[in-house]
Amino acid sequence: MQRRAIRYGAAVVSGGIAAIYVLIGLGVLTVISPAADDPSMAVFGFSAGSAFLLGAFLLVAFDRRVLWILGAVLQVLVVWGYFAVAPDRTPAFEVWGITLRIIQLPLFAALVYLSLRAPQPRSGQPNIRVERI
Repeated sequence: MQRRAIRYGAAVVSGGIAAIYVLIGLGVLTVISPAADDPSMAVFGFSAGSAFLLGAFLLVAFDRRVLWILGAVLQVLVVWGYFAVAPDRTPAFEVWGITLRIIQLPLFAALVYLSLRAPQPRSGQPNIRVERI
């Protein structure tokens, strides 16, 4: 039961991050100062929002260790990417970018927890162990 609660909580966090990225894509939240006709923020916001929404769906739909390991690695890459491209942005660091990185911390922690703890066998399925003789 605890794994399910953690998965669902992480899905809510991932969905919240997705919503923030979509708002960035729509121009409701401003993170950098692009040219007026530059569609890159829309592409960025909708792409990142879609990725985090997919993560939320996977958290709810599946309990697979390989997904949580991949998700944790991707969280590290997203944070690294943010700081790696910071010098090329104006401003380099903005409120929403830092806020998103802070919100990612519990998501990362949940993914690491889920990765380290083996899923419990589903009810109705036998718990079979193979032992060496």
